[in-house]
Amino acid sequence: MRRCSALMLTAALLVGCAATPVTSQTIPKEVVLEGLEGSLTLPVGSNVAWKIENHSTWLSVAPEAGIGPKVVKIRAEFAEEVPNQPEHTASLRLTGDVEAEVLVRLPLVRVVGGVADSSLAAASVGAAPLVSQPLHRQSAPVPSTAGNEILVKYRTDLRTAVLPQGSRVLSHDRISRITKLRAANPEALLQRLRLDPSVEWAEINGTVTAQGEPTDQFYPKQWHLRATGARFTYQQTYPIPITVAVVDTGVRYDHPDLAGRLWQPGEGAYDFVGDAAPPANPADPYDPCGEPAPGTSGDDDPTDPCDLSGATGGSHGTHVTGLIVANSGLFAPPCPNCSASGVVGMAYNAPIKVLPLRVLDSGGSGTFEKVALAVRYAAGIPVELGGRLLQNPHPAQVINLSLGSISYSNAMCEAVADAVARGVLVVAAAGNFQSRSPGALVYPAACPGAISVAATDMYNQVVYYSQQNGEVDIAAPGGNTAQPGGGVLSTTWNYQTNLPNYTFYMGTSQATPQVAAALAMALSSGRASTATEAWNLIRSSATDLGAPGRDNAYGHGLLNLPAAFGWTLPRGGFLVSLSGPIARQVPVVDGRFETFLVPGRYTMVVCRDDSGNSLCDGGEPKVERQVQVSGGNTLDLGTIQVGP
Repeated sequence: MRRCSALMLTAALLVGCAATPVTSQTIPKEVVLEGLEGSLTLPVGSNVAWKIENHSTWLSVAPEAGIGPKVVKIRAEFAEEVPNQPEHTASLRLTGDVEAEVLVRLPLVRVVGGVADSSLAAASVGAAPLVSQPLHRQSAPVPSTAGNEILVKYRTDLRTAVLPQGSRVLSHDRISRITKLRAANPEALLQRLRLDPSVEWAEINGTVTAQGEPTDQFYPKQWHLRATGARFTYQQTYPIPITVAVVDTGVRYDHPDLAGRLWQPGEGAYDFVGDAAPPANPADPYDPCGEPAPGTSGDDDPTDPCDLSGATGGSHGTHVTGLIVANSGLFAPPCPNCSASGVVGMAYNAPIKVLPLRVLDSGGSGTFEKVALAVRYAAGIPVELGGRLLQNPHPAQVINLSLGSISYSNAMCEAVADAVARGVLVVAAAGNFQSRSPGALVYPAACPGAISVAATDMYNQVVYYSQQNGEVDIAAPGGNTAQPGGGVLSTTWNYQTNLPNYTFYMGTSQATPQVAAALAMALSSGRASTATEAWNLIRSSATDLGAPGRDNAYGHGLLNLPAAFGWTLPRGGFLVSLSGPIARQVPVVDGRFETFLVPGRYTMVVCRDDSGNSLCDGGEPKVERQVQVSGGNTLDLGTIQVGP
């Protein structure tokens, strides 16, 4: 009996030490997040080991494993914009001493509303919501009935004049003494009239077109001109000639889209690198991509000889130059399949010329010394190179530096300071090193006095490569070629066929010339008369993006030309932006909008997007209000009136 009792006692003790059994019934089957956060209570025994398997891309849990009871924090963390749908769900799996499946729900609130133009409502009760109006666009002249008409001004009264044979008088203005003639062969009639001593002048009765956006072949692909509002530059007049120095790889003078927009060899353009040295063996072919002869002092022809990184769409300097001054309109295509119009530069209709200065070799590299020399030379400061004294006959008002190094340079920064002291605007690329050197300073952009330019993509977001630091001053489109059509298109050169072409690039190198062009346009238009005035105009009108005020990603904001120049834009469509627990940009269709939001407090901005860049820019009519989104099915915000 004693032995049996002992065995029974031992068995009882063993049973008492075992963990309390856990069943899936004790674990909640569902967790509903409030806002972006929630919790999962695990009512398990103190010795129960558990682990949470989370295969969702938008949920985070903490902790992910443990022993004993715990309240697990759950949070929704979307890597990109939260998809616009009524609800998001995900599953969590518990393993270990307990097996269970937990459904996590993130319900969103349906938010609806309307937008109306208050100025229209005041003029007409019940007026329909306004949509974008089409712009007058420049187009090629079309045949006209006026094509066989000639305007002629006689020195004497028409009654004493002898009319050419075969001509017929259509009208006569006795006050201005202008007569309109018609003839079957107007060109022949024009030649006879110009030889007539009684004729003061004669001309074909030509046609004019309403001014508007360019119609160049690839202009629709130049989204960067829409993002900055540069598409409306035709509204501005530019009476003052300005020079922008592009310190880069040189330029292709033979690109037809740049004809007449470049200072030529002998007019101040200069190659600080020098041509490739001839081969050691005269029998070997000459390599234009080779190293220059040691100690060369360069020459006055900065033609870009080759591009080792872009044989079929190369010449970094040509790409940068085209973003500033590529022409609008037709030119003779250099080959049967070549474009006859190409692209347009931001300053296509302003008397702005580029001074090409070559400091980068065929591999895209250059020295601090050459950059410093070029900056001073561009500013009109005499420099010495290889025993030669160089003086620029056309000093630049703006210098573009689409280049940089993460190493500080006294030489470059002193040159920038010297140029700035002369009243020259020095604009430099903020750098493309953010992915591998986050926050690093890039020079000369970080030199005191330089304007540092960051890059945005076609969705107005700062691009992954764009440097973010305390020296960033402003942002402009730099593009992202990973996005379809998301690169920045400009003039390039095909070195294999020796023909001009156009290529999408990306980088702060592409953002920088747009700011340089805007500053040059401010000076050319007369809206600014000094470098300080020009920079203040462009800086103060930038569209604030990112954190409110100046930030390290966008600087003072995205380049915004309509606000800087005060252009009157055609009425655009409406745009609704919400920022809070999540961010949304909501289109307005037929005066109504709808979206789904996580509960919480939001700042809502409703504007009329006259510039058409999907932003609420300065100068555009807008309304801002706070909105509290609480749990429920639908929140109706009513009709929001937006006016001038």
